[in-house]
Amino acid sequence: MAEVEYATSSYKTPLHHRIIASMPVKASWIDASTGETINVEGMTENVGETSALVNLETLPPVGSEVRLRIMEENKTIVDVTTQVIRVERDPSKPMAALTILENVKKWKNTAMTAAQKWVTRHWQLNYEEEWVN
Repeated sequence: MAEVEYATSSYKTPLHHRIIASMPVKASWIDASTGETINVEGMTENVGETSALVNLETLPPVGSEVRLRIMEENKTIVDVTTQVIRVERDPSKPMAALTILENVKKWKNTAMTAAQKWVTRHWQLNYEEEWVN
C-alpha cells in the first residue's frame, strides 16, 4: 500500500496566529519625494506574530519603512521598524499591512501579550454589561 503520510498529519504548515485588537498606534516614515517625516496616529486591526494590520488616516507607500509604536495610556509599550507590504485604500477604512523587520522576539512577547490583554479586558467589559441584572 502506498504511503501518503506527507499529505496528511505529518505535513504541517506553520500557523501564525493573529489577535484582533484595537490598540492605539503611532506611525512615522520619511516621505521619499519631500524628505519630510510624516507622523500619524491610528489603531491596530489585528496583531500577528510578525506583522500588524493598522488603520491609518494617511497611508505610507508600499515598500517603505515605518516606525511603529503601540501605545497604552500614552506610553509606548513596543517600538519597532516595519515595512509596508500592502495597503488598502478604502476611504472609510484605509489600512496598511506591516511586517516586523527587527526585534521580532520582543514584538512577539510584548505586542501579542498586550493584544491578548486588550481582548480579555474588552471581552470582560462586554460580557459584564450584557449580563447585568
